[in-house]
Amino acid sequence: MVMELSAADIESMRTPLWEQAKIALGRGNPEEAAALIDRAVEQWRGLKTYSINWITSLLTFIGEEMGEEAVERALRKTGEEFVRPRRDTGTEWNDLPAAARAKVIARAMLGNMGEVEVEEDDEKITLSFKCGSGGMLIDEGKYEGEHAYMKLQEKSGRTFMRDELWVYCAHCSVNNEIQPVEWGSAPTSIEYPPTKPGERCIHHLYKDVADVPDEAYERIGKTRP
Repeated sequence: MVMELSAADIESMRTPLWEQAKIALGRGNPEEAAALIDRAVEQWRGLKTYSINWITSLLTFIGEEMGEEAVERALRKTGEEFVRPRRDTGTEWNDLPAAARAKVIARAMLGNMGEVEVEEDDEKITLSFKCGSGGMLIDEGKYEGEHAYMKLQEKSGRTFMRDELWVYCAHCSVNNEIQPVEWGSAPTSIEYPPTKPGERCIHHLYKDVADVPDEAYERIGKTRP
């Protein structure tokens, strides 16, 4: 039998690229390690893009087959069964300093291959994102054309009371704002998703959550707790 795979082939197939990078560093070869890290990042980027499109395709199917309210129900299930337990760290989100809350959100966006700009004033911290998930879909034109993803068009809390919202971005309203309020907290942040390609997603994190304006609650169909 002719063997097509060498021992080196098999070892590389079994070893993640980041582990290969560590091995290269141990051998004193930082250039090889850097190249392996870059390859690992590109692998992750491809998987992330696949997953974001998979999620958005499923949400589009739910909305087209069952209606926009069903999209919210699906997101609520994710919120209750995954998001809420994940955020149960023993420390109330509202009790964290705004700087800590901003760092958590910025870290997540960078991990999602976004770009982050930061501004601060006396009242709040503002994060401006070139989003690596929902914003990526908008900028790539995935909501246009023959197989366009759904835009929610029933004005409600899940659309931030907008006339239209990209379906993927509805997890921001439902999981990050509506449900946290229902769970007895303030919104994770006050989010302003893009309205057109090229725009950035803006998050406001108030230093004192009591300063969150009434309009921020009204646009998600809630009153201040």
